[in-house]
Order: sequence, then C-alpha cells, then structure tokens
Amino acid sequence: MPRLFFALLPDALVRAEIQAFADTLSLDGGRLVPELNTHITLAFLGMVEEVTCDELITGASLLRAAPFSLRLDSMTWWPKPKILCLAPSSYSDTLTRLATDLHELSQECGVVLDGRPYNPHLTLARKIAVPHPDIHLEPISWNINEFCLVESKPRENGVEYQVKVSWPLKIM
Repeated sequence: MPRLFFALLPDALVRAEIQAFADTLSLDGGRLVPELNTHITLAFLGMVEEVTCDELITGASLLRAAPFSLRLDSMTWWPKPKILCLAPSSYSDTLTRLATDLHELSQECGVVLDGRPYNPHLTLARKIAVPHPDIHLEPISWNINEFCLVESKPRENGVEYQVKVSWPLKIM
C-alpha cells in the first residue's frame, strides 16, 4: 500500500529560495529536509489501499479552489518532534478551505485522519535539539497554482516524495 498525502509543492524558484535560506542555518547535529522533499502538507493520509487511492483521485479532481499566495515569514520550532519549520504568520481562507475539503474527502473515502487543527508549515530541518536564536528570515513569497497527491517512497537514505497526480487551482 502506498503512503500518501495531499500537499503544496513549491516551484523550482521558490524551492531554491527556501534552500538558500536553509543553507544558512546552524543545525547543531540536525539535518535539512532534502530540497526536493520541500512541501506543505494539506492532509496526511498514511497507508492507503489502491481502491481508496482511486477514490481520492476522483474526488480531488472535483474540488475547486482559486490560486493564492503564501508569505513564509515565520520560523517555528516544535520541541517534541524536534523540527524547525517555515510558516506563514497569516494565510488566506482559500488555503483553509482547500485543506478542509481534502480532509472531508479523505474521511468520506474511509481514511482516518488525526484530529489536530490544520497548521500550515514547511519542515526545513529535523532532529533540532534547540533552535538557533538569531535566525534572520527574509519573507519568501510563494504563488500557489496547484495541489498534489504525493507518495512517500522509502529509500536507502530516507524517503523520496513522488507526485502521483496534481490538480491546477483555477479562478472560480
């Protein structure tokens, strides 16, 4: 069974800007998320049967949302999972609605999701015991024009994310 999630994936220019910022960080033993794995999760699905995957793809193709922008302008550190993240300090209702629609679709397809409120973030680094206190972040602007269904594939040195399907966001 594939391990899946719905996500926003930055284009090459935004990904390079994120990576350039990440390269300036003092990680003290932590490790950066590989550049090609950079994303914001909309709904984490976990292990999904193929028939359910097909239902999710069909349902997601019926969703409608307009393109929107994010401004990654905040750093967060989560001590329990020891991750350092970029996040928007505010974001549009379009993002919230898209994440909610994908959560509802997933539940309609029988996927059990965690009950935590949606908190958009982009993980930069893992295994960060204590964040560096003097991080200067120039906000990163990101125009979002699509969302994707992504499969997490285990590899020898971690995981690789592969896009199964992507859907354009369209002006409604």
